[in-house]
Amino acid sequence: MKNRTGINFKEHDLQITKTPTYSIYDLKSPKSDFIYRVKFINIDGVMVVKGDFGNYVFCREFHPSKKADSYVSDYYWIEKLQTHSIQDPFHFDSENTKKLIKEKLNGGLEEYGYEGQKLEEMKEYMKESLNYVDLSEGEYISFAYYNTPSFLDAEGVPFCKSIDVQLLVVFDAFDEICSRMKKEQEEGV
Repeated sequence: MKNRTGINFKEHDLQITKTPTYSIYDLKSPKSDFIYRVKFINIDGVMVVKGDFGNYVFCREFHPSKKADSYVSDYYWIEKLQTHSIQDPFHFDSENTKKLIKEKLNGGLEEYGYEGQKLEEMKEYMKESLNYVDLSEGEYISFAYYNTPSFLDAEGVPFCKSIDVQLLVVFDAFDEICSRMKKEQEEGV
């Protein structure tokens, strides 16, 4: 099982409540009722996650898998989080954006096929973009999208996102529950 965040849920108590209309998987630290607690509530085809790492509503219920090779697919669940929702599971990643710009400046533009005047315009644009990456997402977007060379479309603007760390913690908690379900099945509990 991969761990995305370094938070260890192995020592957490897992309380499972199942009724004909809902199920609850509650991972709670034995040291606190609130700190590092994550509760998954399945009801009417949706899953609500609440706890110390934020609140999320997914358009699909979560049922832990007992399969040996099961794990939580981050992007599958992000898709279920975003469907008909305004929750944003991503945040602007200035470090990866800066890395991408530098890769483009260090030969990536030429590898992509830029040459001549277009290459020079792209290099100038990338160099100027570096001045805005560390300011804020808004300031970077303002520069990067409104100062593109005329031949560059929006998809060509260097802009990296990363999954919000609190959501990654929720995914680690998902994985822990699946791991426990698998262990119970193996032990015949």
